[in-house]
Amino acid sequence: MQRVIRDAQATPEGMSALQAKVALIQKHFPPTVASLFAIPRMGSGDVLEWWTELGGQPTPYADLNEDAQRRLLETYEVRQTSLGQLADELQKRGQPTEAEDLRSLLGTPELDKLYSLNGEPLVVRWNQRPPKPIIPPVVPVVPVVPPSRRGWWIAAALLALLLLLLALWLWWFLHREPVVVAPPVAPVAPVVTPVEKPVEPAPEPVVEPKPVPEPEPVPEPAPVPPPKPVPPPKPVVAAPPPPPPPPAPTLDNYACRKKAPDAVPPQFVVVLDTSGSMDLNIKSVKSDEDWFFGNEMNKYLDPNRTMQIFAKPSRMDVAKDSLAGMINGLDPKIDTRLITFAGCERTPDQGVFKFGDRPRLINGIRGLVPSDGTPLADSLAHAASTVDGRNNDAVIVMFVDGEDGCDKDACAVSRRIAREQPRLRVNVVKIGAGGPSRCIAENTGGRVYNSTNAAELGSQLKQATKEVSSNAKCN
Repeated sequence: MQRVIRDAQATPEGMSALQAKVALIQKHFPPTVASLFAIPRMGSGDVLEWWTELGGQPTPYADLNEDAQRRLLETYEVRQTSLGQLADELQKRGQPTEAEDLRSLLGTPELDKLYSLNGEPLVVRWNQRPPKPIIPPVVPVVPVVPPSRRGWWIAAALLALLLLLLALWLWWFLHREPVVVAPPVAPVAPVVTPVEKPVEPAPEPVVEPKPVPEPEPVPEPAPVPPPKPVPPPKPVVAAPPPPPPPPAPTLDNYACRKKAPDAVPPQFVVVLDTSGSMDLNIKSVKSDEDWFFGNEMNKYLDPNRTMQIFAKPSRMDVAKDSLAGMINGLDPKIDTRLITFAGCERTPDQGVFKFGDRPRLINGIRGLVPSDGTPLADSLAHAASTVDGRNNDAVIVMFVDGEDGCDKDACAVSRRIAREQPRLRVNVVKIGAGGPSRCIAENTGGRVYNSTNAAELGSQLKQATKEVSSNAKCN
């Protein structure tokens, strides 16, 4: 849990009521929805603080770009819809007080109180009463006292003076001299410059063609000498049979082959599943997924099962720990590219990280938050497009928990990779009880790792780490 802001302007009045609303949301919703509203706490110096259980760097709404702002508001609307559905359900159950508490949280967000934590919306200073308006002091109005009647003779004198001036101006206007208007000046005709006729060029002299010289006589070819006698052929000695071709590279032996002095280290790509199902508990089974995602109202009808499904450690927690151990065990010469999910629309490429960037890569992985669908086929195709796999070795490790959820054929993509990139191997790490396509590893000569425990999975991946490293020892 981390603190977002210290709010000296907020009042601690009704803080227990705010905390009760947060507890009501946490009772009926998974962490992704319950973390929409920050938790109020009393900090040092009696200053109200706002905390959250989300990880990552809080970013104000105004500091986001237009695309990030749009996606944050869309996620906020989804969370608000879930709160409204729960309020209606509580009303039907005969709990009007709890339903009214939830409805008080619905509405358009105040953008200056909205933050983003890894794409998840977070509202601070919510349900706070606005400060009392400042009433300006009343300024007494000074009454206007009408002038005294004793000065009427002054007004009469001014009126007489005005009439005298008007009479003088009228006399001057009638006796002034007429104004003489000058006749208009006739326009001057423009001077027309005569146009000179173009001088015709003199005709070029006609050059008579030179006489064509007669061709010289072709000399006769020299006589060809008779061919020399050909010596008899030497007896043919059978060549030794060629050595058998080297075995096809596999994940067990390709790192141990004797490499040329200018050999290039193998390319390495990690595909990390960040879909919404990765937020489930590591021991949750397929029936739990079908129950939770099959009906939107199930999580309200059985909140205890919902809390059990989303209990820690999650599939994402296990994947992060295992992947961090795998990256730390790689040879320093191996660069790591990371690809994640963002629904069925795109698969973000987080870039290539060298040996010195591995701490920053691991910190970035620990800050990822699961959301949206599972583009398994598209992520595999994108990862394969970033490596050679024809003239140089390459390895892809996919941390996934289920089949493709975007109506794509991951098996067909793996067959094309095996045909076009024979030196590319794909390992599939099965997280939790999901059922990733085994055909991806089988078609490309890779392996499938199964585990529901972080320590067990970490030990299994040690061998995969040696296979990727260029200095792996041969058995």
